[in-house]
Amino acid sequence: MFEGVCSMKRKKIGKRICSILLAATMFSSTALLASGCASSDSSSKSAKRTSSAPGKLSGSITVCGWNQAASALKANAKQFMTENPGTTVTVQTVDSDYTKLYSELAANSGVPDVVTIQNRDVKNFVNKYPDAWLDLTDMMKPEESNFSNYVRGLAMVDNKYYAVPWDLGPCALYYRKDIFKEAGVDPSTIKTYDDYIAAGKKIVTKTGGKTKLIGFDYSGSTSTDMPAVFFSQLGGQYYNKNGKVQLNSDAMVKAVDLCKKMINAGVAVNLPNEWNDRISAATNDQIASIPYAVWYAGTLQAISDQKGKWGIMPLPAFTAGGNTQANEGGSALAISSQTKNAELAKAFVKFALMSSEGNKINFETSKLFTSYQKSYKDPEYTATDDYFGISIGSTFAKLSTNIPTVDFGPHFTDVNNALKTGIGNALLKKQDTKAVLKEASDTAQ
Repeated sequence: MFEGVCSMKRKKIGKRICSILLAATMFSSTALLASGCASSDSSSKSAKRTSSAPGKLSGSITVCGWNQAASALKANAKQFMTENPGTTVTVQTVDSDYTKLYSELAANSGVPDVVTIQNRDVKNFVNKYPDAWLDLTDMMKPEESNFSNYVRGLAMVDNKYYAVPWDLGPCALYYRKDIFKEAGVDPSTIKTYDDYIAAGKKIVTKTGGKTKLIGFDYSGSTSTDMPAVFFSQLGGQYYNKNGKVQLNSDAMVKAVDLCKKMINAGVAVNLPNEWNDRISAATNDQIASIPYAVWYAGTLQAISDQKGKWGIMPLPAFTAGGNTQANEGGSALAISSQTKNAELAKAFVKFALMSSEGNKINFETSKLFTSYQKSYKDPEYTATDDYFGISIGSTFAKLSTNIPTVDFGPHFTDVNNALKTGIGNALLKKQDTKAVLKEASDTAQ
């Protein structure tokens, strides 16, 4: 989603926007890709294994994660070590690609004990490196009913759990209450995407074209998040019943054509470097709404002078009365088979992802919305957020009850690369959507 905060080559950003971009790394999408685990900093220096009484945890493990995930893991590690003296949990902050992790896995050396992996890529890693991960079924089976249906299947291969789901990315429509009001748009009247586009036309007219309704990367090269949100909402699947890639499904065609419709209606703006450019556009009142996941709330909160100006409402439906729920992003924790301290690794993962205390830390530190549903009743999830004036946790809990499930398959990285090309051909080059998505499907087979 974002690549290189404050390193935009296409344009220079003022100091104010750059500071927001830096702050936003604390809250960016977990839809970001996981990376190789080269340490840049840690929550604690490494320690040798210590002896202790039977049943008492001891020793050391290394955990890796990216951006806001690493921040939450560090906070969890600090509390975990306080409660378990004699243990050392070192958290590495890593870059947003898989290059080094793939190298470590291929060499069967250097893989951290606990690895953060995007939900959609768990099967990909297990398929490519089937012996690299511990079977965590013993951890998950007693707790699986407490996890969202959406994520359980993503963590399983051949009916075995190889990761513990962390966060969800339930989606909503973030909108500028002040801009909508000035344009005479009542958000309660927006029920469908046709209503949404009509509202966008009013906003564009009222602002003289300064403010568009929405922004995304027309080329698809830096992000496919907007089509992905709409695709998820439609219950789309990347594969047919025979396991063949089907990027030209009705759901994907509708999702991409919705983006094309917004462009043709004059309510969208191109964001060539989508993550950075979206923050810039939001900061400068160039976009009035963002259909995105819960974790983006933290990014908007970094724009401090817009406190109280952003509202949150359900996504519009494709047709009246249709589904308004979708998911974008989310991650899980897997444990390397190379670990020398599986007991400690499992205990830390359980603390961080399956306890009220750990999920409180995750939400307060990084707005990571747990898929562990028992935590939704905790005070942190029901408290009113000062920036938005509502309970973010309660709002998104209601928007995560009927998220359509999706199978990303064992080779989603390759599938998504083909999809990027298809989206760019459809939106930027204005080619026929069905035809270019058919080409993308053929490429990805």
